[in-house]
Amino acid sequence: MTTQDQNQNPAAQSGSACALAHSDAQAAGVSPQAARQVTAPINNMGENVAVLAEELVLKGGRVLTTLAKRKARNGLCIIDWVNFTVHEMTFSKTAMHVLIDSDSYVIEASRQLEKILGYGVTSKRDGGMNFYSESWVLGDNFGFVCFGGQSQTMLVTINGTGCAEARLGWEKRLYKFLSSKDTVRPQISRIDLAHDDFEGKYISVDWAFDQWKVRGFNSAKGGRKVNVEKYGNWDEPTGQGRTINFGIRASGKFCRFYEKGKQLGIVESMWCRAEIEFKASDRIIPLEILIESEQFFAGAYPCFAEFCDIETPKRLALKEKTSLLTVDAAIRVTKHQFGKYNRVMRELFGDKDYLDKVQCDDEKALPKRLEAITSSIRTCSSFIHTNHFQKDTEDYSFQASAARATVGKRHIKAPNYYEGLLS
Repeated sequence: MTTQDQNQNPAAQSGSACALAHSDAQAAGVSPQAARQVTAPINNMGENVAVLAEELVLKGGRVLTTLAKRKARNGLCIIDWVNFTVHEMTFSKTAMHVLIDSDSYVIEASRQLEKILGYGVTSKRDGGMNFYSESWVLGDNFGFVCFGGQSQTMLVTINGTGCAEARLGWEKRLYKFLSSKDTVRPQISRIDLAHDDFEGKYISVDWAFDQWKVRGFNSAKGGRKVNVEKYGNWDEPTGQGRTINFGIRASGKFCRFYEKGKQLGIVESMWCRAEIEFKASDRIIPLEILIESEQFFAGAYPCFAEFCDIETPKRLALKEKTSLLTVDAAIRVTKHQFGKYNRVMRELFGDKDYLDKVQCDDEKALPKRLEAITSSIRTCSSFIHTNHFQKDTEDYSFQASAARATVGKRHIKAPNYYEGLLS
């Protein structure tokens, strides 16, 4: 995930179209992401061999697009970013009592997220974000939790580092949570899928551009080619890295290929990454994408069929490769900028005294380049739900009793959806 990508506003990734899709599905008594059941033919081995194409679906007066699927090898891609929302009532259900204020909701959300991801909410930010009035930090800058002012929903953002650091099997646990009967109005508003070729043996930015020329990124046979944008020096590459984008960023499907190794600072690296970003602005993103990500990745574009039987490196291998290249690049930069000083100062002071003199006084400070590879669950500060456990238990008991005693009175008017919980 590039820095530019991480700075994009995730709030625009749900959109009015998805809200309309939700209302239609709810009227039928089903979750909008579980509403579409697709039955594909199977072969004699019981395997799914169908290629399921994108379909246009009319929802709430808007035309939305479903996601295509293709049979693919397990491990073809990784999930590199997730945004999802749930209604606040979800956490009253998981807590099994009525929650009153925003801190109570986020504490309960933190408790559930630790079960799913291995980490929870660590601190509150100064202000809101993504059009929510309040926001909190998830893990060691692994994402954010946003709450307040958006139709009683909570937004959870898990960024690329957060996905990489989550406890093994988090995708299945998140799917189970979102598809649970206790989860109210679950919605995946954005999800990024990525495939890496460390050696650049079968994919590259040049390969991607060649595929675009022969309509490899067009899901339909007719119509104009998808929009393409190039970044970097393509005529005479400088080693700074090149990127090619397919589609329009604001749309519900966007693809990029970029030279990941060069982005990390290693000029000779051939590492290429392919990423797809699905957003619910004009798409129906099923919850099943969390456990069937390979099939949705392979079905996104026709040209992906050429490598859909190749497994992408495991997360541990990705982190090790990223760490190796990042540290190598940091050493090169330091040597280039301060190598002459270092050589002379070592002779004057000796290694230890010299390093003590030049190192940063702030023991917790990290260079930006190394932040991602030094972050882990072990570096997280304590989670807010563990800090407040005893206090919350006492407060919740008091608040629930008070709410039961005062439902219908002016100073505490419980919303209708709490009535069942308060009875």
